[in-house]
Amino acid sequence: MAVKLLATTNGGLETVAAAEIDDLVGADPSTHHRGVVEFDGTPEDVYELHYRSRTLHRVMTVLADGPVAALSDVYDATARAPIADRLPDADFGVVGTRHGTHEFTSVDVAERVGQAVIDTYRDATGTRLPVDLDDPTVRLEAYLYDDRFTLAADLTGESLHKRPYRVCEHDAPVRGTLAYAMLRIADWAPTDRLVDPMAGSATIPTEAALAALDRVPRPDLDPAFEALPGYDGDRFRRLRTEHAERAAGDGGRPDLDIEARETRKRWRRCARVNREAANLEDTFDIVDLDARDAPIDADCVVTNLPFGVRTGTDLRELYAAFVGRLEAGGVGRLVALTTEPELLPLEPTARHDIPYGRLDAAIVVRDF
Repeated sequence: MAVKLLATTNGGLETVAAAEIDDLVGADPSTHHRGVVEFDGTPEDVYELHYRSRTLHRVMTVLADGPVAALSDVYDATARAPIADRLPDADFGVVGTRHGTHEFTSVDVAERVGQAVIDTYRDATGTRLPVDLDDPTVRLEAYLYDDRFTLAADLTGESLHKRPYRVCEHDAPVRGTLAYAMLRIADWAPTDRLVDPMAGSATIPTEAALAALDRVPRPDLDPAFEALPGYDGDRFRRLRTEHAERAAGDGGRPDLDIEARETRKRWRRCARVNREAANLEDTFDIVDLDARDAPIDADCVVTNLPFGVRTGTDLRELYAAFVGRLEAGGVGRLVALTTEPELLPLEPTARHDIPYGRLDAAIVVRDF
């Protein structure tokens, strides 16, 4: 039976995540709000997204969704939801998120939802659910955007963006989910030559190789949906294992042409550590080449440009020299993440504005 689902992703890249969901499970997601998409799906879809999605952070099942006018309506909407049927006899916590003009806060929303869950579950079962705000078995997300209230239960647990190969961290790392989204924006295919001229700890090349091999991005995940009625953790693990075995035995490794360039010895060492942790030693090269000087010939150039924070780098000089190498070489498409897009001396083909921690950033696309 299909239910309404939410999935979180990098803000500003909702359409990229929606396209991946469509590719994987045939759903037709739309944007719920910034960083969140909504779609209909089944438990089987939930399982597949948890072992195959590379752009999503977490998946949630919707318990209540509709218009509200006052704080009391939040309580009533929660109380009308099938709380006793959809939640287990386990401790829970509520996270409230509110956007718009209201006479109450996000904390008020969370408190109203929590009380309604306790009252409704107790009325239906005679049991009072315990509350744990620090590490709950069931994490509820209460969204109030203007007059739309949506309550959802987290199915994921630890975020899917926490890739286990990230054992050596760069000073300014890019999330694996964001790196893979950039590869999708580049329309990169495993038959293309891919170059990351400023690779750091090689997250972008690693995500490309993992995707080309159809590897499970979170093989270590213990999903939160195991605690909820209607989901089978053992079946999920069987499906994940079967997928991993098929991917490993599917005609061997493709002949990839991926190059991670990095001038700093420290980060080349870090990149090699992460490549080994991902079991990708023979899938891409890590080389000492300077983006300002070395020729670049590639179908796709995908990179996380230095932001200049704590580095003392002259970004204008760096960006200009880098773009000069692109224009002098044979490059099909550039996809670059930066907090200083105006310093790139080129006219973008497309641009995606995104938050990057506390900074405003942009993914700049340029076709050559």
